[in-house]
Amino acid sequence: MPDCFISYTSKDRKLATFVFNTLKANGLDPFLAAVSIRAGADWSGEIRDAMQSTRWVIFLASKAACKSDFVQQEVGAAYFGGKTVVPVVWDMSPSDLPGWTKRAQALDFRGATRSQIAGRIQGLAKEIRGSRGSGLLIAAAIIGGLVWLAGRSDS
Repeated sequence: MPDCFISYTSKDRKLATFVFNTLKANGLDPFLAAVSIRAGADWSGEIRDAMQSTRWVIFLASKAACKSDFVQQEVGAAYFGGKTVVPVVWDMSPSDLPGWTKRAQALDFRGATRSQIAGRIQGLAKEIRGSRGSGLLIAAAIIGGLVWLAGRSDS
């Protein structure tokens, strides 16, 4: 299960790859279609499975991405799936984000240096890693509750 899903347009592949590599270097397992999908696999199915199994979606929100039907489908699926969507802007203002994405706090890379961008991605990676523990605690509580219920029904 990937820790996060990177939604991007192929026009922004260079930044997407940089984000992917920085997240990977910070202990995460990110999903980036161009890297994560093995040769011969069904793109649609792989993207759907990755989207369903992660809690975080990083939306690389360039002007080009905001015009992409595929990116808009991914972002819409993320919102309807209850995912945490993090818009990332660099060639537009956060106020120019489309629809619901305006409600989420964006990472603003406008005017930032490569090292500043890496630092912001590292901060996001830390937040994503921190959320892993809460997911495990919830899963453990659910399993514990099911075991307890199963034990009661045997009595």
